Amino acid sequence: MDEHCRKCGEKLKENAQFCQNCGEEVPRKNKFFLNKYSLLIVVVIIVLAILASAFILSNQTQVVKVDNVRFEIPSDYVNEPSRTEVSTDEGVKSSAMGWSNDKYYIEIGVTRVPGAGINSEEVAASIGGTPTKMFGYSGYYQKYDENSYSFVFGMKDEVCMVYVSNYDAFGDIKVLGVE
Repeated sequence: MDEHCRKCGEKLKENAQFCQNCGEEVPRKNKFFLNKYSLLIVVVIIVLAILASAFILSNQTQVVKVDNVRFEIPSDYVNEPSRTEVSTDEGVKSSAMGWSNDKYYIEIGVTRVPGAGINSEEVAASIGGTPTKMFGYSGYYQKYDENSYSFVFGMKDEVCMVYVSNYDAFGDIKVLGVE
């Protein structure tokens, strides 16, 4: 295809930088490349930004507190208000909270005797189960049915029980410690 000068219309020689008739500078062809693919480049950048945002948001966590013990769970877990309980019976304080996402349910319970102290490891052992280590603590693992499990462990003057609807949900929990 023959190119013509945009100013005077004269036919240009191949790879000419200037029009031999009027001296007008001939636009470079690589500018056309950018114009031709600009929309595609913008779309690719937007898609990459969306994917990066989704990745960053999916890796965010939230710190939750049950009584005076802090845990970290993924931010996609939503608190189940109907599973929030606090009771004190004969000086023993029990608190429990539940969270769920599209796949799993987690419930965390903490029991303690305010001011008096308890042997939390002894209490955890009395509940029974298979001795194991999880979350950096020694405790007792129990399997209730095909889809529900718990881990009971002592921490200072607290007995913590983590119940999950699927064993894989244990991997979503990190124990941060007593406040």
